[in-house]
Amino acid sequence: MTAERHLRHLRAMSADPARFDLFEQLKVQERPLTTAELARLVPSARRGIQAHLSALADGEWIEHVEGEGRSAVWRAPQTPIEWAEEDDSDPAVARALEDLYWIALQRRINRIRRFDAERQTGEWPEEWLSATIGRDYSLWLSAADLRELDDALVALFEDFRARSAARRMAEGEDLPAGVELVFVTSSAFPLSRD
Repeated sequence: MTAERHLRHLRAMSADPARFDLFEQLKVQERPLTTAELARLVPSARRGIQAHLSALADGEWIEHVEGEGRSAVWRAPQTPIEWAEEDDSDPAVARALEDLYWIALQRRINRIRRFDAERQTGEWPEEWLSATIGRDYSLWLSAADLRELDDALVALFEDFRARSAARRMAEGEDLPAGVELVFVTSSAFPLSRD
């Protein structure tokens, strides 16, 4: 990927947080969706949804399949976007990567806050509250250990992602009662010794 293409890709997503939600819906629904369906699923993107979808398509996050207007059909490509390390040396690309990083981090924080508010107002039954995960560990690791931990977590998450995809394929849009879309996040980084 050229630096210019890389920059276009990053800026398409970082220009508005609602674009993350549009892209995510196309990924988690695992099927093409119309503009109208996306507007229903992502209310925060309704205003200017055509511009959001066009920008995401231009940035190669999604693809336009057919149709126009509210009946236009979109999908998330199944092939990953290739990243070239030398592109990161471009200052504009480095800034765009940093912008995207902070938007993604804020999005995670907002999701945690929203769930906590929903928990406090009783929007989730005890079954879900007792199943939620919130753990912190502080471990003495080398960089190699941390890469090994990441590999192990990715393998575990991929097993559950495959289970999720199989359930979605078997059940289609009518998922059984008790099945919800679950947000899973993990982070691991060194702490300063100060």
